[in-house]
Amino acid sequence: MSLLYKNIGLDLDGVLTEHDKFQLEKGLNYFCKKYQKSSSEVIKNLQGYDVTEIFGCSNYERFFFWGRFIWEYCSIYPPRLGASEITKKWMKEGRNITIITGRKEIKEFYLVSLFLTLLTRYWLFHQKISYHKILFCSDSKSEFEKKEICEKQHIDLMAEDRPNVLRALKNTCRVVSFHTNWNQEIQNDVSMFDTFYQMDDYIVREEKLQRIRSLNNRD
Repeated sequence: MSLLYKNIGLDLDGVLTEHDKFQLEKGLNYFCKKYQKSSSEVIKNLQGYDVTEIFGCSNYERFFFWGRFIWEYCSIYPPRLGASEITKKWMKEGRNITIITGRKEIKEFYLVSLFLTLLTRYWLFHQKISYHKILFCSDSKSEFEKKEICEKQHIDLMAEDRPNVLRALKNTCRVVSFHTNWNQEIQNDVSMFDTFYQMDDYIVREEKLQRIRSLNNRD
């Protein structure tokens, strides 16, 4: 059977994980206690991507926040619903899964990058996420680096959560996304999911339509 989406790319934070929920849940408790304020007082921008935007904290405070919670998030925090089962299903169907993540820090933070890559591989193994390869790029230039990776890896379908990256990839491959607090602006422009079961249903429908069109063209 011909596969329309044989090569699938998956972002990690915001796709394989519910990054927005983790930051909001942990951040509310952390910053409310830190500042002795209510949740409505500490939240500055609910649609922010990072704790600096969500809670209006400094980069210095962000460092201590993630210093406390990075182990939990990168080692035991559960993946998005269906991630383990569906990636296993895709592998059995003969698809190639490439995880493309911006968890690579600048050269000055080499040890941080090394720590993150090791934790990431541990998390993927621990959570039983199936994949062929994982490629790391920088967070600050992810829209350019992910586009280059998708081209080199011949990605047919990329699941990404950040609007700037989705826009950069739209002429390279088919793109889909998952609902997060920070990408509500693009919900009418790209197929959006809450679970990997929904993404799999999307792939099944698209490939069924392809087969129907192929049969109609033969006639």
